[in-house]
Formats: sequence, C-alpha cells, structure tokens
Amino acid sequence: MIKLSDNQEVKERIKQELYRCMIEMPYNKITVKNLVSRLGMSRQNFYRYYMSKDEILLDLIDDMLDAAYQVIELNIQLVSENVSLITDRLQELIIPRKGFIHEILNCSNDKVVFAHLHRFIRRVVGRLLREKNHTDVDQDYMDIVISKHTGSGYHMVKAWAQIDGELDESKLRYLIFNFVDSLLREVEDS
Repeated sequence: MIKLSDNQEVKERIKQELYRCMIEMPYNKITVKNLVSRLGMSRQNFYRYYMSKDEILLDLIDDMLDAAYQVIELNIQLVSENVSLITDRLQELIIPRKGFIHEILNCSNDKVVFAHLHRFIRRVVGRLLREKNHTDVDQDYMDIVISKHTGSGYHMVKAWAQIDGELDESKLRYLIFNFVDSLLREVEDS
C-alpha cells in the first residue's frame, strides 16, 4: 500500500527534477519523456502524480509563493516594525532563483502566474488583517489594494528576472522594500 508520505516524496522528486531541467534548458524543450527518463520511472507511474509538466510547474510556483508566505508568517510580529527584515528575507529567497523565475515567466500563461500571485497577496493581506484584529474592513478597498499590489509585484519581478545583466542588489532591495512598505501601509489604513 502506498502511503501519503511516499506520494509526497515522489512528487517532490518530480518537482525538483523539473526545476533542474528548467535551469539547464528552456521549458518548451522539456518533455514528459525526458523527465521520466531522468527520474528513472515509467510514464504510467509519472501520470499517477501529475498529468503534465504544466501541472508540476504550477506546484513549483505555489511552493515558491508558500516559501515567501512563510517569511511573512515567521516574522509576523515584526512586520510593521521591521520592513527591512522582511525585505532582506524576500530578497534572499528570490535572488538565487532568478533563472527559474525568468523561465516561469517566459513559459507560463501570464494570467495563470498572475492568478497565483493574486492569491498569495490576498493570503498575506488576510494574515496581516487578522494579526491586527481588523474586523471591519472595506472589502472593495482591500480588493483594490490586493489587485494593485499583485500587478506591481508581478511587473517588478518580471522586469528584474528578464534583465540579462545583474540588477544591482541595492536597487532590487529598494524595489522590494517599497513594495512591502506600501502594502503594509495600505493594510494599516484599512
């Protein structure tokens, strides 16, 4: 009998292999046949876990956004007081993944990536509101704040990931800091 933990381990192996492939070659060159060969598994076994490489990619996007959410969650007590700390942690998370982020943005449907980012921003805003015990919040205003920050965050990361040369880390830090600070201020003002 296959245990849930075994399924998670196999799914994790598959995701890591797709990640390695994306670092080595363009996403459109990666095939399921190539993946299963590298993993040493049959296609039939692969399809028990994922229906396509796109489904794996969506899981990878969610994993990255979950890691970013954990940065917020672990520092929730300090968020308002220490935007610099959150900025540093987010920068540490995304800088080593620049190639991967670039490939995701090149190979994915913008609407899909945007929807995942929108859900992430909504989750962060909800957590911040719960932390501050904001119970009477104008939902229309929050929807505008979430949409605005989803768009600006998406375009900020896309512009950074598509730069061939390295963007000065202080400039990236400045962009992230302003993004986090602006989001926090607007949530506080709700």
